[in-house]
Amino acid sequence: MKKEKKSKKAYVDDGHTIYSMEHLVGPENYNKKEKKVPLTRKERWTVIKAAYQTYLPILLGIVGCFLVAILLMYLWLK
Repeated sequence: MKKEKKSKKAYVDDGHTIYSMEHLVGPENYNKKEKKVPLTRKERWTVIKAAYQTYLPILLGIVGCFLVAILLMYLWLK
């Protein structure tokens, strides 16, 4: 009374994709020169200035919060 094994169906690749992998970052996507945008000197400095205007208030806010926390700990532990 042996049970017969079920025959396995052979997998046939029909070419469909479950998830597109074309936009994943891999070693082949590093150092591609076509992704660089050519900027003039004036445009580059404008971009740098805009970045500082965006991130400097955030940085100063974080540093200020740390200073307030240190001041409160100093007054609490005094």
